[in-house]
Amino acid sequence: MPDPPYVLIGVAALCGLACGKAFEVSIKRKTKEWFQGNSSRSLSTVNEVRLVIPYLGICFCSWVFVGSALTTFAVPWIIGFAMSTIVVLSSGLLVWFQLKRLLKALEEGGSEALEINSLF
Repeated sequence: MPDPPYVLIGVAALCGLACGKAFEVSIKRKTKEWFQGNSSRSLSTVNEVRLVIPYLGICFCSWVFVGSALTTFAVPWIIGFAMSTIVVLSSGLLVWFQLKRLLKALEEGGSEALEINSLF
């Protein structure tokens, strides 16, 4: 592995973008099915394979990207990836739980529940 791993940074970024696109398509399809009444599942049920797999891919690619990027600043591999684990794990869990709350609000109150202008 070259030091610093510029190729690994680029590959992780591209794979992360691909996983992000797959997650976007999956979440749009899920909300569309729910809105049209084609789905018997609750909208706030995010523990589906079609959502979890791309999201884990995003998290993994982010972990590799951040850990590899830190090594470009002369941070040792073990420290870089330990820091990356803390950052990606905490932010990944936060985003996942916020997504669940957002979909629950959408399910209970419709799109009006998400209006920012109605808060002011």
